[in-house]
Amino acid sequence: MAKSNGMSFGKGMGMNFGKGMSMGKGKGSNNITLTGIILISAVFIFAILIANKEMIRESFFSEKRYSFEYYYMDTCEHCKVFNAKGYWDDLSAQTFNNVSLKKYDRAEHIERVKSLGITGFPAFIMVDNAAGGSPTILASFEEERTYENLLNFIKQYE
Repeated sequence: MAKSNGMSFGKGMGMNFGKGMSMGKGKGSNNITLTGIILISAVFIFAILIANKEMIRESFFSEKRYSFEYYYMDTCEHCKVFNAKGYWDDLSAQTFNNVSLKKYDRAEHIERVKSLGITGFPAFIMVDNAAGGSPTILASFEEERTYENLLNFIKQYE
């Protein structure tokens, strides 16, 4: 076995770098520590992904240029009446080529509500999600809230 400057190379394929430092077949505590760090990092990354799943889904999986967005509040009587009619659920069951439908509870999406300047509820807006820019409101739905009127409004952007 040859020795040079505190480093030794032997048959066991391990390397000894002097006092207490080893790499290879020597001690397993370094491998356990590294495995623990990798495991904790993976759990942390997974937790971040789960916490931001809605944003990730919208950012990466929404290929449609436009979104027709419904903003509501649980305490809004007009919102309750609209929700009870089931129009939004019926519209959501349909497939549109260029328009995705999104429903936002004001309490859960207050930052988005503020950034778009929404002050009255319920609110129905058509948003342009063109790549490279922030969402832009194209139009606000102001007609009587019937299934046919909502559907015709959406079809203008198909």
